[in-house]
Amino acid sequence: MDLAGRQHSSRTPHRGALASAAKADTHRRYRCSYTPRDALGHLNPSDTGAAPFVQFRAANAEQATDLAQKVTGCPVIEATRIEG
Repeated sequence: MDLAGRQHSSRTPHRGALASAAKADTHRRYRCSYTPRDALGHLNPSDTGAAPFVQFRAANAEQATDLAQKVTGCPVIEATRIEG
């Protein structure tokens, strides 16, 4: 009973929080480098050779590559797994 006189139900861990924590453990972090496009939509590789990148949590490199392509709309060069 709390100070207002209400009864509390038994407190159990939230199942969604446990499921998302388990899911996060099965996914790895990936850094996906891509070739950007210019304003006209043509590929515009960097003059310095450094490619921009995005990072995702994914089950594998193929899923990370698919996500990067959908988000950036650009061809993905590679997906590198980040340890940590």
